[in-house]
Amino acid sequence: KEINQIISEKIKGRKLIFTDYYKFGIMKTGIEHETVLQIFPQFDKVFEIEKDILKHGDIGFELFYRISSNRYFSIATCPKNNKVLIIHAIEYKRSLEKRFKKK
Repeated sequence: KEINQIISEKIKGRKLIFTDYYKFGIMKTGIEHETVLQIFPQFDKVFEIEKDILKHGDIGFELFYRISSNRYFSIATCPKNNKVLIIHAIEYKRSLEKRFKKK
């Protein structure tokens, strides 16, 4: 429920701005920009969101997507006004279940 609230209030329907850090990161790791564009709106696959205070005091949200049993994706965002900055995208080819064990 909290995941859906954050997505609908802070992220969904806003203009995406891709940072230089994001562009450098996907180039370095070989992730296709088209892949990120395809995964990002699949909010039904988001199973966890980490909230963090960013370097300049902004609030960021890292969305974790379950793509398949051993393939996960995280996309770090920073909502600003009516836009969403995309900070980085990371693909994980291993389970993240241990990382998110209930605290």
